[in-house]
Amino acid sequence: MRRKKNLVVIGTAAAMAMSVLGAANVSASDSVTLSLYMNADDLAKPYIQKIISLYEEESGNKIDQQGLDRDSAENIALTKFTTGDIPDIYVHFGNSNLSNFNPIGNFVDFSDADWVSDIEDSILPQATYDNKIIGLPFWEASHSGCLYNKKIFEELNLAVPTTQQEFDNVCDTLLENDIQPIYIAAADSWPIAYQFALDPVMEEHPEYIEKLNNNEMKYADIPEFTDMVTWFQTAAEKGYFGQTFASDSWDYASEVLGTGEAAMMFCWDTWFDTDYDSESFDYIADDFGIMPIFMGTCDEGTYEGGNVNLFMANKNGERVEEATEFINFMADPDNYNKAFEGVSTAAVFKGQTTNVNSSQYEENKENVDKLIRASCSPKIVGYNGTEGGKALLQVMSGDISVEECIELIDKDRIATLESFAE
Repeated sequence: MRRKKNLVVIGTAAAMAMSVLGAANVSASDSVTLSLYMNADDLAKPYIQKIISLYEEESGNKIDQQGLDRDSAENIALTKFTTGDIPDIYVHFGNSNLSNFNPIGNFVDFSDADWVSDIEDSILPQATYDNKIIGLPFWEASHSGCLYNKKIFEELNLAVPTTQQEFDNVCDTLLENDIQPIYIAAADSWPIAYQFALDPVMEEHPEYIEKLNNNEMKYADIPEFTDMVTWFQTAAEKGYFGQTFASDSWDYASEVLGTGEAAMMFCWDTWFDTDYDSESFDYIADDFGIMPIFMGTCDEGTYEGGNVNLFMANKNGERVEEATEFINFMADPDNYNKAFEGVSTAAVFKGQTTNVNSSQYEENKENVDKLIRASCSPKIVGYNGTEGGKALLQVMSGDISVEECIELIDKDRIATLESFAE
C-alpha cells in the first residue's frame, strides 16, 4: 500500500518589505517609483526580492510591488489593462494567454538589447512574440527529461537508451524483472506531460504552430501526434506504467521512485531539490540520472527547457525610460548572478554562474545541451495539459480509441482558440 506523503506548506507574507533608502548619489526629488504587477507567490521568490533590492539601492528609485492573488492574478491584470491601468512593469509567463494583453501595442521591444544574445537558446523563444523580444526571462528553470534509477540500471546491466526502440527494450527488461518501468501520475492528468513529445516536432515544423493557431490545421493532421497517442496506448497495454496508473497521483511520486517500485519518471531535474525526500527512502537523489524522454515522436529522444516568467516594460507609460532601465539592470550578469547565488535552478542566462545545477544535469550535460528543446506548449493557443492528459488517460485505460483521443484534445484546443477570436 502506498502511503501519501504529507506536505508542509510554509506561508510567505504577501506584502514584502521594500527598500527605504535610495542610492547615496540620487536625491529624493530625482527618484521615481515604478509600479509592478506580479503573481504574489512569484513575487515572494528570494531572487526576485534580491534583484529589486539591488536596483533600488543602486538607482535610488522604488518598485511599488503589487502582488496579485495567485488564483485570479491573470484576470485581475486583464481587467486593469482593459481599463487602461497598465503598470510600468508587468510580469507574465510567456504563454499563449499573453496575447490578451496586446504585447506589441503595450510592451517595449527589446529585440536590439545587448542581453538578448545572453539568453539560453531553449529559453529565448518564450520571450518572443510576433518575432519581437517583448520581455526579459528572469525565473527559475530546469531540464526536463526521463529521471532514471542508476542503481537499478546497473544491477540489470541496462545501458542508457539512445533510441525509441532501445527505450522500449529497457522497459520490457524492467518488466521481466518485476520492476515497473515508468511512474506516471495519471490520476492528476497534467503529469502525463505530453508536451514533451511535441517539442521536437514543433521545433522541426514551426509552421504547425502557425497553422494550429490560425485554425488551419488540427492535431489529427500531424502524423507525429498520432504516433504519440499510439505510444501511450501501447505502453499502457504492455504495462510500462504499472497496473494502477489510472489512480496514481503526484503525491506518491517520491515514494514509488524512492523505494524502487518504479525505475523511471518523466520530470524536471530540480524536482529532487523541491519535492524529493532522500532521507525517507532507499534511494537518495544522487542515485538518479537524467536521460532523454521517449514518447514515440522523436527517435533520438528529447529534453525540455524551463518555462519562465517575463518582465515586460509598458512602452506607453510616463516612466518607460526607467522601466526599461530596470529590466536592463536585471539582465546585467553582475546583477543576476548576485540574485541567483546559491539558487537551485538551471541557467536562464549563458553568463549565469552562481546558480546550483542539479547533479543529474552535471553528469549528463553534453547530451542534455545537445537534445534540449524549448517548450512548445506556451506557443500553442489552447494547449491544455490537464484536459489533454484526461483524454490520454482514457486511451491508456482502453476506454476510447486513438482517433477519439485526438479529437477530444483538438476539440478543447479549438474551443479556447475560438474564444480568443470573439
